[in-house]
Amino acid sequence: MSKVAVASTDGITINEHFGRAREFLIYEVDETGVYQLLEKRTVQQPVDPATHAASRAVELLTDVEAVLVTQIGPRAEIELLGKGVFALAVTGPIAKALETYGRRGKLLRSIKAARPTSGCPGVSGAGLCGGSFRCE
Repeated sequence: MSKVAVASTDGITINEHFGRAREFLIYEVDETGVYQLLEKRTVQQPVDPATHAASRAVELLTDVEAVLVTQIGPRAEIELLGKGVFALAVTGPIAKALETYGRRGKLLRSIKAARPTSGCPGVSGAGLCGGSFRCE
C-alpha cells in the first residue's frame, strides 16, 4: 500500500499546481490500483512572508510516497525529494491516475531508489538532485 497526495480543486480531476494548491486529497493505493480516500489536508498560508508557500505544502506531505499535480516548480520538487517524496506531473481524472499509479508504483519506486538525492551541487545550493536535474 502506498499513500499518494493529489492536488485537485474539485475532487474529480488533477487540476492544480503544487505551489497553488490549498488542499491535498490523500489516498491509499494498493498494487492492483484499488484506492480509497483517507483524508483532506489543508495547506496553511505561511505566517512569515519570507517562507516559500510551497514549503508549507512539502511539510504537510512528508508521509506520502508521491504527489500528483499538474505542475511543480523545481524548488518544491527538490524539497519533496529531500523528504523522500516524488512528484508526478499529471492531468486528468484522479481515478485513472490512482489506478495507474497502483499498478506501476513498484516501477516508480525502483526508479526513485536509483535516483540520487544528495551528493551533488544541486540547484540553488539545495544540495539535491532529482526530477529534471542531473548531477554532473
